[in-house]
Amino acid sequence: MAQQFGVFIEGLTDLDFTRGSAAKIAQAASRAINTTTRDGRVDASRKIRAEINFPARLVSPSGKGLYVSKKASPSNLEGRITASGRPTSLARFLTSSPRIGKAGATVEVQPGKARFMKRVFPLRLPQGSTLTETKFNLGLAIRLRPGERLTNKTTARRVSNGLYLLYGPSVDQVFQNVSGSGVAKDLVPALERDLETEFLRLLEL
Repeated sequence: MAQQFGVFIEGLTDLDFTRGSAAKIAQAASRAINTTTRDGRVDASRKIRAEINFPARLVSPSGKGLYVSKKASPSNLEGRITASGRPTSLARFLTSSPRIGKAGATVEVQPGKARFMKRVFPLRLPQGSTLTETKFNLGLAIRLRPGERLTNKTTARRVSNGLYLLYGPSVDQVFQNVSGSGVAKDLVPALERDLETEFLRLLEL
């Protein structure tokens, strides 16, 4: 199962809860959270694609790449945006359809920054492979020379002795990485501001 990462909008301790009845406040707060998470997901998707050359489908709600996984209700004032941790094959970033087994492929992981990798070659994946986001049902592989080692094993998976499949970033790694930085953290000030603005607007209705 793919790992997922959530960003929570909760607490609302800085908002003014004295303006109106408890029921009206709870209703306004839940609606404000849902509007903020919906719009925040759209902003996050746009920022992720500006950093990494993901197709729109990979950061869409329909593909469960980046979606609102929990909506708030008056009795539970919490919203959640979740990003998929499904591994992304480096083949997803191919700029053309290379020949199976032929060394040399051009990938574009970051928009506008294509890179030719002369030693990698396309490898046909088993039919129906669903654990990895890929393209043309291919993986990109590299065969190491005797004594050679990979410098970054987190972007590769061993297939057999000396043969590795290569991977690019997953959506959740761009959304928020292990150090806590990423698109999600960058969005927090705007989400907090939008949440308060929408909450106060709804109270005036």
